[in-house]
Amino acid sequence: MSRSKSTSVSPVAIDAKLVKSILPARDPGAHKWGVGGVLIIGGSPGYIGAPALAAMGAGRSGAGIVSIASPRSALGAIASIVPEATFMPLPEGDLGAGGERAAERIREKLERYLALVVGPGLGEDEYADAIMQGLTGAAIAPRATSSLGFSVGRAATTTQSESSSMTILGGSIPAVIDADGLNWLAGQEDWPSRFAPNSLVLTPHIGEMARLTGLETSEIAAESAGVAARFAAEWQQTIVLKGGPTVVASGDQVRVATASPAALATAGSGDVLAGSIGALLAQGCSPIDAATAAIFLGVEAAERLTKRFSALGVIATDLPMAIAESIAELG
Repeated sequence: MSRSKSTSVSPVAIDAKLVKSILPARDPGAHKWGVGGVLIIGGSPGYIGAPALAAMGAGRSGAGIVSIASPRSALGAIASIVPEATFMPLPEGDLGAGGERAAERIREKLERYLALVVGPGLGEDEYADAIMQGLTGAAIAPRATSSLGFSVGRAATTTQSESSSMTILGGSIPAVIDADGLNWLAGQEDWPSRFAPNSLVLTPHIGEMARLTGLETSEIAAESAGVAARFAAEWQQTIVLKGGPTVVASGDQVRVATASPAALATAGSGDVLAGSIGALLAQGCSPIDAATAAIFLGVEAAERLTKRFSALGVIATDLPMAIAESIAELG
């Protein structure tokens, strides 16, 4: 992607007053599906923790029901970590057909969910590529087969216009794209054109933002608010640029966290944040408001935990409960 100058912005500080005005209220007699269902698409046999952490973050941020769509071989281990979630086994057969079959499995149940979280623990192999192609509406052509019926060669992809598949990402259901989902986007030509405006929340750290934009990490770090604002406008999506401090930008709005707790420098904290944003989207928050509230709650949770364990002692599984405590304090 071509290099681009940052945009001059006047960031707004994310504080308790702003977040209190954003947080949804749950009506008496509410039903779990009415509160908001979140579907997390990710995980693989080597990366079971990431979707589990995202699910925990979503559940503690108010989602009525959290489901995880993951390869069948990973689901047993994930379920042992987060028993509250429901599960959607994805097929793991031939790579070409597998991605489209997985997308079709998700598509069959999609109308029940109000937000998606895509990428935690998905991996960066050919299967993950097939899944992402299916989710974005690009069909995967079946592998060529020999006369003996064995698959040969890599699966070929067709363009989005050649696919009859309904696009799952970038459509009417808002989606958070995190981690391996972002890495996949960075490898696609003209990826912003695949998605409807204001349908995604992208959650890159500085390294991922560099891959998405072609900028140097030093350039991004030097002017993170301006860079986030520039590309949010160019891509017409909401960007959460994680760092010190974390910035959220969407359209002509830029909001910045007032603190950057060192305790958040721990593996899995980004997965929790992605799940929290997904939960708030499912409860009816706009993309920028969902990201704003999730950032604030994550910072508050980290500061709360630092008092108990020190910055060195906090791990990602501590965060969801502390997020819930921070919500209660605001209430």
